[in-house]
Amino acid sequence: MPFSSNQETFNNIWPSPWVVPFFYISVCVISLFLGITITYTIFKHFRKNMHIDIQLGLFLTFLDTLSGLDFLVGGIVNLPPLNLYSKHYSWCISAQITGSTTFVSSMLVIGVIALERSCCCTVPIIIAILVVFTDSIALLPSGMFCHYDATTYYGVVAYIIMLVFSSIAIAALIFSYIKIIIFRYRDSQREQLELGLEPGKVKRETKKTALKLLSVLVINIGSNVPYCVAQIVGLFDPSLFTAKVAFFVIPWCGLNILWNSVIFLIIQDQVCDKWLVLIGFKKE
Repeated sequence: MPFSSNQETFNNIWPSPWVVPFFYISVCVISLFLGITITYTIFKHFRKNMHIDIQLGLFLTFLDTLSGLDFLVGGIVNLPPLNLYSKHYSWCISAQITGSTTFVSSMLVIGVIALERSCCCTVPIIIAILVVFTDSIALLPSGMFCHYDATTYYGVVAYIIMLVFSSIAIAALIFSYIKIIIFRYRDSQREQLELGLEPGKVKRETKKTALKLLSVLVINIGSNVPYCVAQIVGLFDPSLFTAKVAFFVIPWCGLNILWNSVIFLIIQDQVCDKWLVLIGFKKE
């Protein structure tokens, strides 16, 4: 990607080059607070008895915390008059590498399937190496991120690979949580019959669990789908991914680093209770 093109992209940012960096700085501060306090809570209270759900949640929180730190730095260095991503191509390269190994890995972990967990870090790293060594990186129209350049051959290859994996992650998320909701309803009916539990209480708990899982599903789809749409648009016609489109798409992607921590606390009641004690909102 020619240096002058990155500078031109920055000059065409809509509505202002200040807006998206300030948005990400605000989100990242909250995300870092959540990530650090949740990690501390888990290691303090659940280190010796950490089941697989908490382990996955901790891994996701760790990735989101790193993403928050990465985006915070990105937001600061992209504030005018610094705008280092457009002035120095080396900054664009470093942003692509760190973004691929944290944020994209975090998105793939959401898939919660064994194959993807083993590939969630290696695939983004391989793609980052591919686009770095072939100069297939460009500044996004939002001015906040450097991404694959769809005008180059290897940039298109990177887009296709990430589109496939991100689509698998979203499909796995939808399938898994729908199955869990159905299983929970059937299991509650069985418990009610076999154990003689109070029907009203069982229904309330079942609806509460279903509502939590549906919230997870809706929030993650709402945050991740714009990322996939951006990839498709960039793949078939980069000219459609204008500065205005980027302004309305890119912020949703960044909210993932915030939503994941919030969702983890909603689902893991025990962790949430200890976390509330840590930040002073609840007594031991």
